[in-house]
Parts: sequence; C-alpha cells; structure tokens
Amino acid sequence: MNKPIKRTIQIGLLVIILGVIIIPRTGLFSRNESQNVSSSNRNNGLPVTAVILEPGVMENSIRGAGTLLASEDVDVTTEISGQVRSVYFSEGSYVKKGELLVRIDNSELLAQRQKAVHQRELISETLERQRALLEKEAISREAFDRVQTDLLVIESEINLLDTRIEKTAIRAPFSGTIGFRYVSPGAWLQPGNRVARLVKTDPLRIQFSVPERYQSAGLIGRDVVFSVAGFDDSFRAKVYAVDPSVDTRTRSLLLRAEFPNPDSKLLPGMFADIRMVISREDDVVKVPSEAVIPQMDGELIYVYRSGRAVQIPIQSGQRTEREIAVTDGLVVGDTVITSGILQLRSGMPVTLRNINQSAMNIEN
Repeated sequence: MNKPIKRTIQIGLLVIILGVIIIPRTGLFSRNESQNVSSSNRNNGLPVTAVILEPGVMENSIRGAGTLLASEDVDVTTEISGQVRSVYFSEGSYVKKGELLVRIDNSELLAQRQKAVHQRELISETLERQRALLEKEAISREAFDRVQTDLLVIESEINLLDTRIEKTAIRAPFSGTIGFRYVSPGAWLQPGNRVARLVKTDPLRIQFSVPERYQSAGLIGRDVVFSVAGFDDSFRAKVYAVDPSVDTRTRSLLLRAEFPNPDSKLLPGMFADIRMVISREDDVVKVPSEAVIPQMDGELIYVYRSGRAVQIPIQSGQRTEREIAVTDGLVVGDTVITSGILQLRSGMPVTLRNINQSAMNIEN
C-alpha cells in the first residue's frame, strides 16, 4: 500500500472517531426529540381541571371554639354554725327552688325564742298597766316610754331569732340538679362550709369569641350552630348578650348564646365547635378561591372556551376561605379553570380532565 493511500485511511478513521465522540455531546438529536415532544404537548393542550358555574348560596360565617356553661351554678353553703341534724336530698337528683336540703340543729334557738316570747307577754301586760296609770297621770311619760321601748327591743330579738332559725333550714336557691354532698348528719358546720353543688342545666349558655371587626354586624339574636364530642347531631343556640368591651390581648369580643336543654343531654363544661352565619346570599355565582388571580388593578380568571384558556377580568364580592362570589365578568354555565393557573396564557390550548359531563359537552 503506497504512502498517500495509507494517510487517507488514517485521516478517515480519525474523522469517524471524532464524530462518534463529539456529536452526542452537542445534543443535536436530543434537541430534536425535545422539540418533537414540545410540539406534541402544544398540539394536545395543557391538562387542566375545571368547574361549571351554577347558582348557589354564599354564606359568610365565623368558626370558633366555645364552652358550655350552666345558666345557674352555685355552691350551697350555710350562713350560721351548727350541727347537721338531717340531710334531705339524694346526690344527682333534681330539686325544686325552696326545697329543704339540710337541717341544722336549732333546738337552742327555739328555746331562746320561747324565752323571748314569755318576756314579751310580761312586758306587754306591764305596758298596759302603765298606759292606764299614764292616763290618770299617776306615772311620768318617761317611765311609760321606757316600758314601751323594752317591748320594741324584745320584739326585735324575736324577729332576729326567727331569722336565725330560718337559716338553719338550708334550701335550694333555684331549681336544678344537685351534685355530691359534702356533709353528713352529725357534722359541725361553720359559715361558708360547702354542703353541695347545685347546677341549672336548662337552659345552657355557650360562651365564645369573635374578631372585633364583627362588632357592627348586629350579633344579638343571631343563630349559632354547634357540635360537641360524643354526638353526631348539631345543635342550635341564639346569641343573647355581647360583652361591652374588647379583649385587648386577643382583639376579640366575648359572646354568649342560649341553648334550651330540657332533657339535660348536654352538660356544662363541654367543648363546643361553633359556627355563626354573619351574612347569606342566594343565587350567587361563586368560584373556588384557587381559580382567582389577584392583580394590581383587579382580579383575573381563566375560562375554558373552544379548547383554549381565555383570560377574563372579574369583580369579586363576598368571600370565604374556599369560595369567592363573582359579581361581574362571569355567568352561570361558564367553565372556570381551577388548576395549572400559573402556566396558562390567554389563548393557550388546554385539555379538560376531571370534569363533569356538562363540561365535556362544552368541549365537544
């Protein structure tokens, strides 16, 4: 083989080797494949989800936590000291207002009263004799007044003893359920000692807080729907009072609602998950919050039309955490795109997925 042919073969082999090494690194073929995939995606359209707008109800409600309170709750105590003679109530029973619960021994007070009654009778007789003598001017007016004062004093002592005797009978201050008793017959009571706890559970009160911005929303009389652990049902109460001041730490208002509880199904102290409706509108066009794009000069939304995403400015109204009411720009029946919002451009082809039959009809 002559020298020129040998050199030509060497140069050819070198070119082939360089081609094998360099061409894959240039990404020429991969770029072509990528362009083909991109072109295919453009032809198919960006997959998106959408909803069909229908008229609905828009509620602006407050959710929070509350606590059930008894309408009346008191520790029954004694005002005087003495030994417990009898206990007349059963633990956990229902008692009526004025019903006798405990009797403290009052024998000594009754004896003192009997003594005072006898003294009053004696002084009354003396006063009548003194009156007859005074009319005859046989005694001075001062002597008569002294006996009359003694009669008034003894009558006051009798009234005081009657009051103390009455206090030896410990009665229910209101109707309700009485709890455990803390005294037994023979125990010695001092003023303030607890006898039992009396609770009125019908009606119950629900105490909860709302942000201060709702102060002007007319809270009195509003319905409160709440649920408690252990019950599948929801319960309804009505706001009857608003605290006259705002809590400076939480910037919230304290409210109380009343719940009729005739069968004592719910108990004071239970935790309540509450919801209070502030406003309600019917036949509202509303969209999911994630479909709305905020702008400096308003809000935008993408609507599906003839296989493309069309950008439309809207006017929004009332809103909740999940939904926004649209007052202008959309009508019932529009198909609003809810996913892929950041990737969309007006006029961009899109493909609907996870859509109901109404949307499929529009697409076809």
